[in-house]
Amino acid sequence: MNRTVHLIALPLVVVLGSVAAARAEEPKPPTGFRALFNGKDLTGWYGLNPHDGANLKGEPKEANLKKQRADFPNSWKVENGELVNDGTGPYATTEADFGDIEFLIEYKTVAKADSGIYLRGTPQVQIWDWNQKYDLKNPNRKPHLGSGGLFNNTPGASGRDPRTLADKPFGEWNQFRIRQIGVRTWVWLNAKLVVDGAVMENYWDRSKPLPAKGPIMLQTHGGEIRWRNLFVREIGAEEAKTILNDADKEAKAKLSKALTLHASFDKGLDADFSRGDKKCYVPQGKELVQAKPNEEVKVVADQGRFGGALHFPKKGITRPSFKDGGVLGYNAKNWGASVSAWLRLDPDKDLEPGYCDPIQIIGDDNKKGYIFLEWSKDETPRYFRYAIRPLFPIWNPTNVPWGDIPFEKRPMVQVAKAPFSREKWTHVVFTLENINDKSKPPVGRLYLNGKLQGAIEKWDMTFDWDPAKVLLVLGASYVGYQDDLAVFDRSLTDVEVDRIYQLKNGVRDLYP
Repeated sequence: MNRTVHLIALPLVVVLGSVAAARAEEPKPPTGFRALFNGKDLTGWYGLNPHDGANLKGEPKEANLKKQRADFPNSWKVENGELVNDGTGPYATTEADFGDIEFLIEYKTVAKADSGIYLRGTPQVQIWDWNQKYDLKNPNRKPHLGSGGLFNNTPGASGRDPRTLADKPFGEWNQFRIRQIGVRTWVWLNAKLVVDGAVMENYWDRSKPLPAKGPIMLQTHGGEIRWRNLFVREIGAEEAKTILNDADKEAKAKLSKALTLHASFDKGLDADFSRGDKKCYVPQGKELVQAKPNEEVKVVADQGRFGGALHFPKKGITRPSFKDGGVLGYNAKNWGASVSAWLRLDPDKDLEPGYCDPIQIIGDDNKKGYIFLEWSKDETPRYFRYAIRPLFPIWNPTNVPWGDIPFEKRPMVQVAKAPFSREKWTHVVFTLENINDKSKPPVGRLYLNGKLQGAIEKWDMTFDWDPAKVLLVLGASYVGYQDDLAVFDRSLTDVEVDRIYQLKNGVRDLYP
């Protein structure tokens, strides 16, 4: 009887031993990759939380770093071929530094945990408990949008929030594929592209780009997280150049596809390209008639950023306008668009008293929605602003004059010292995203010379325009020059805005 028991038990021990051995096998990286974690121990890793003791110097700093290294194995362990952390302690940090790379990693975490992946020692590709609800009291924290975003980028910047929710349910493994070349970062989560070539900001000093090299760090706090299959492939200079060139070609194709209107003002007021009506109009009574240059709006050759330009020599009533009709794409369900233009003026010397709007988007009634760029009327120097005013009862329920509403309570981005000048052209882009969409957060962003200035968020952006009456209007009380007007059918990313800013010949470079 006992013998029979032993005969049955022995194979069980062998089977269990085989499973354990299988789990402890060394990871098998794909071709061209190498493993950063051997599946057996912490070789190649040490403990470092760069935020802990960041302000220390000298001997206290050295003591802090030594202590973190000593604490590392207390909170990190290897289990079944997985690198496991209990939600405490310093971050797992590679002994090696990396520059341009492709990085593969899998993780599995628990509810309420918070983690991320530092690249070149810089935070971070974010990992969320995506079941958390959006908290209006903490508007820049958006776990409900999912993991993979560059969370430590400036709020509102491209790539800070993922393009789509790609997280798997708790208990399942998630896989990141991360590619970083220079400052540009791509992130795929579970094979879905969630960050598309966005610039990763240097958290430690935003005035500088990312360091050329640094460690990979696995941040963790708040709950257990497990990691496995950590593989890296370093990207050489030639391959990096090819990838960036291919990305640039693809990005140009996307911009070309999104372009709906371009007016160079080289030969007149009409647009060079339009998906709708190329003609430029001005209101005459209740009708729109084709616009023609006059003493208030002139087309001046060779004075533009690229060729000719519009010149508004004085404050007037002539406001060149373009019909929507396939240009702005306004609709009542989900509206997105971007408007780009170059301006040249000294606001404090050239503008006359009162508000000045170089560009507006209007409908049949400004109380049903009103979008504009403006210079303030009372401050010196004048503030430059981008405002999205939805239905009147939403933004102004007590019927208070615009100028009497505190700045922080207006749906606008305000720039105190915008870089406008008579000597240099300034590039301006404003974007609209998820307008009239009740299921997604609406947002508008303002860019100057390719850099994000701020975002309009946390507002109900519901409009009620008659689509047939929507107009893009130029030069309301404006005095100065304007050139290379362009409209796109969606909200552009930071990278795309900078790309337009860098175009050598303006938007005509996007033509097929």
